[in-house]
Amino acid sequence: MTDQFEQFKILPQVRENLKKMGIKAPIPVQQQAIPSLLKGRDVLARAQTGTGKTLAFLIPLAQKIDPAKGYVQALVITPTRELAQQVNEVMKQVLEGLDIKTLAVIGGRDFETQKTKLAGKAQVLIGTPGRLLDHIRKGNTDLGGVQFMVLDEVDEMLAQGFMDDALQLISMTNPDHQTMLCSATVSEEINKLGRSLTTNCHIIDIDPEEAVVKTIRQICVKTTEENRPKTLMHLINRLNPYLMIIFCISKERAKEVEELLGGKDFNTALLTGDMTPTKRKTVMKQFRDAKIQILVASDIAARGLDVEGVTHVINYDVPHDANWYVHRVGRTGRAGKDGVAITLYTAEELNWLHNIESKLGITLEKQAVNGRPIVRRTRINAARKRAAAAKKAGAKPAAPRRMKTRQAARKASIKMKEKNAAKKAAKQN
Repeated sequence: MTDQFEQFKILPQVRENLKKMGIKAPIPVQQQAIPSLLKGRDVLARAQTGTGKTLAFLIPLAQKIDPAKGYVQALVITPTRELAQQVNEVMKQVLEGLDIKTLAVIGGRDFETQKTKLAGKAQVLIGTPGRLLDHIRKGNTDLGGVQFMVLDEVDEMLAQGFMDDALQLISMTNPDHQTMLCSATVSEEINKLGRSLTTNCHIIDIDPEEAVVKTIRQICVKTTEENRPKTLMHLINRLNPYLMIIFCISKERAKEVEELLGGKDFNTALLTGDMTPTKRKTVMKQFRDAKIQILVASDIAARGLDVEGVTHVINYDVPHDANWYVHRVGRTGRAGKDGVAITLYTAEELNWLHNIESKLGITLEKQAVNGRPIVRRTRINAARKRAAAAKKAGAKPAAPRRMKTRQAARKASIKMKEKNAAKKAAKQN
């Protein structure tokens, strides 16, 4: 198990910690990022959630910290409190036995308590931009000794408008620091940012279909709006999940579903963006400890949720964006493990389903609510097969069957008109 990590010359204690965490071998993003980061290169990694990006930068980070130096040597900036907490928890597991201190610096926590902990000389800070800046402005910590800097979920950082604060933090670090940028998507704006923040950058681009989608069994189940609650309960009873997340398109919808399931004595809890940090933390701890079996969440909570052992995800509504679909289903099948994602859809939502399949180049397996397979005829599969066959033969893609039928009907109509015209002319003569 450790042979593959030994190739990277990782510290024996870190390899032992990975073994305790159940990490058996490096996965694609780690295979590419870890050697480059250990050699001191900057890295920009595009990989979907659930692909192991966190360990891709935490493992090299563990090698670069000197426990004898009592100042901040590494900084990880995240867009959300939840993600910062998760990264900090994983970091503690990776660093176990190495006498290196880490600290999550996030909003929603007592400022004075954090100030006291910062005085304890943590070598790794993991936090959100706003709270980190607050402490620095008050002189509670300093980033001048930071040699290793990670900007996590860059696309989300940009979307939430936190990048200016993040750039301020980066400007306070050692000018010669090493940088890793992580993002689920890469736009021209992110590429531009990468060019400005990195030198001799190794760009890693993990295909989202290869990275996440293919590790998850993806199923769609047709229903109606009236039968959607009944379909959901039938699925839960049939699947008997260990841990399940049900995603809804709005917080109002999530509240309705959680109340419905709670009223039927299912072991559920609600997670939405408007919850207090304390309540959110309590719910997530109960879910991670498997004291809650089913978590009903709104879309805003889809990103940054990292829980071991989520066996099933159900999309109660079809997301209207392919990226949100990937973020949702990526809560299961984490880091190459098996998972099941089921999307409920109505006739009115079929276009949204086709949009997801088209953008991701996938076809969801169709089932009846009892699990019976149903053959799907999808325009995507048909078009892909025609294009592949035409490319192989070096010919133009064949027209769709429906188009051929229309062309044949048009020709038959023209022939019929010509025949009728000829008859009429013959009678006149």
